[in-house]
Amino acid sequence: MAAIKTGAAQKSPVRLPSNLGARLGWQARRLWRRGGWTAAAGLAALALALLAQQQSQGLLARQRLVAGELAAAVRLAALPAPALPDEADGMAAFYAYLPAHDAIPERLKDLVEVAQKSGVTLIKAEYKPQQENNAAFLRYQITLPVKAEYANIQTFLVNALQALPTLTLESVIFKREQIESAEVEARIQFVLLVKKEPRR
Repeated sequence: MAAIKTGAAQKSPVRLPSNLGARLGWQARRLWRRGGWTAAAGLAALALALLAQQQSQGLLARQRLVAGELAAAVRLAALPAPALPDEADGMAAFYAYLPAHDAIPERLKDLVEVAQKSGVTLIKAEYKPQQENNAAFLRYQITLPVKAEYANIQTFLVNALQALPTLTLESVIFKREQIESAEVEARIQFVLLVKKEPRR
């Protein structure tokens, strides 16, 4: 009986002949003598066929991608369009957002606090209600003459508009007595939108 080998068989490394380049060159010359231009034309046709197949596979993949995008667009177009709010709904939402008329003193107090935090001292203010015909809101004009550094006034304007969402900046006029002065005088006009006072 032959002995059974238990270990893995040792594989010998593949050795290429030392004259491989010369042999391949000889085979190429021999095939050229046999086939000539016919063989060259056949190889060129084979190369073109392989290239055409590769291009067609790329085009098929692109076609599948475009078909998928088109199907997704068709599905999206088939969905019902969301209902847009009509004018009445928009006006109702606007009026519901406005603070009550009784909240004016509280909003003015908030405005004074924002000014103090911004480094602007409010010495005096003018308030003037402006009735809007055929509207359920009131424009409350607030005029503030202030004197402070420009950066502080700018900070005050930005912070006031962020703190009071129904406050709008109507105008601001800057004046500097001397060019080298750090402080500027400003006349700020805000408009606070509130609900009209309910009739009693």
